[in-house]
Amino acid sequence: MIKFFRKIRQDLLSKGKTIKYFKYAIGEIFLVVIGILIALWLNNLNQVSNKNQERQKLKISLIKELRENRNSFSNYKNYVNECNKKNIIILNISAGKQTDLPIDSIRKYVVNMFPIRTLGFNESVRKSTNSAGKLDLLTMKEGKAIADYESSVENYKEARKINTIWKESNRQMFSYLSVFEQRINQNLEIRLPNMTLVNHSDYDLSDKEFIDYLQNIETYTKLKDIFISTTVDITWLESIIEDIDKTIEVLQ
Repeated sequence: MIKFFRKIRQDLLSKGKTIKYFKYAIGEIFLVVIGILIALWLNNLNQVSNKNQERQKLKISLIKELRENRNSFSNYKNYVNECNKKNIIILNISAGKQTDLPIDSIRKYVVNMFPIRTLGFNESVRKSTNSAGKLDLLTMKEGKAIADYESSVENYKEARKINTIWKESNRQMFSYLSVFEQRINQNLEIRLPNMTLVNHSDYDLSDKEFIDYLQNIETYTKLKDIFISTTVDITWLESIIEDIDKTIEVLQ
């Protein structure tokens, strides 16, 4: 092709057709420029297409992770809420309210009112996206939604660090209420059959002693403190679930 154009230019020069030569040269330059612009345009279209594909894949991964985490947060919130229902019953008994519940049920409620399950959720996609600098693929609105969700999760983690349920001053109460022994023995039945953890005799309360201890003002104060902590936990979880729903809606 280059030889063809060169031959035309040489023929025009050899025949003394200078004006036509310049016109042709200008036309040839124009064609070259148009060709370059078309190539750049096609390359840009290809880059935009690749970026859109990468962005779509990222959004799909983020939405999948968000939905999984929503289930985890929702299930944990429901679990804590069930613990709180038992906590209210025990708090009322601790405050002196009469109840028809048998003592075995009261003891069982006490054991199950403390949320000892761990909360697990996935952050791999979000963290890898941050570290790889791929958040730039998202629109400003999408990026802000992710940032708001991330902020809620980090604030919740900090709030859980100061949660007062498992503070040291509550440990003696847990022993008197046989909280850990019964929970541990439930697990031992599965993991270590024929093994049992026995509570110290000083913590082995009769039914009357158990109720008396439960209705002690110090015990009531600690139980109420725990109830407040779990209620705050539920509020945090509801807020995070709401943020997840908003983020998914923006990403879709």
